Amino acid sequence: MPPIEIIGLPQSNFVWAARIAAAEKGVPHVNLPLPPGHPDVAALHPLGRIPVLRQGDLVLAESRAIMGFIDQGFDGPALMPRGARAAALAEQWVSVVLTTAEPALIRRYFFAHLFPGTPDGRPDRARVEAALPETERYLALLDGALAEGFLGGAAFTLADAYLVPILHWLRGLPESGARIAAGQHLPAYLDRMMARPAVAATVPPPLPG
Repeated sequence: MPPIEIIGLPQSNFVWAARIAAAEKGVPHVNLPLPPGHPDVAALHPLGRIPVLRQGDLVLAESRAIMGFIDQGFDGPALMPRGARAAALAEQWVSVVLTTAEPALIRRYFFAHLFPGTPDGRPDRARVEAALPETERYLALLDGALAEGFLGGAAFTLADAYLVPILHWLRGLPESGARIAAGQHLPAYLDRMMARPAVAATVPPPLPG
């Protein structure tokens, strides 16, 4: 069987999520650390985005398609429940993270720190302050959803694979780090997830700066 390549910068929360899924399934893979928009990425992804999975003549764009293929195409523990009800509940939380929580927490709040566009490279305080109310809202929502031990349930799913990289990066920032530390479930959950073998084996290098 041809090897799996997961293409994209390892610090990307979506690339890391896909790598967690592969590690949870026990699927060996190679990470090619290319940025979005790189010519080799643009040749594979119709929008030039990451991650991209390549295995022989199969090329898959978009993390949800990649992670679904990994889950269904290989032996190992199921990363989404197989029963209709449980699967729908897990998919609900995948959707919450992908469509609303991730854009708020990463694109608007985290990127105001990481890619501020300020003359001195310091965080854009106006953008940070504007993003804080929804950052608080989503961290509170996620904290409550972890009451059973995992995101929206009692077993690890792809929803957790998506959530862990987001929380990992947010923990290192002052406002979101304090909110995570004050959560009822978030601190223990993140500690437990970071010690999980599939997560520990795929932790990316620190972000520059």
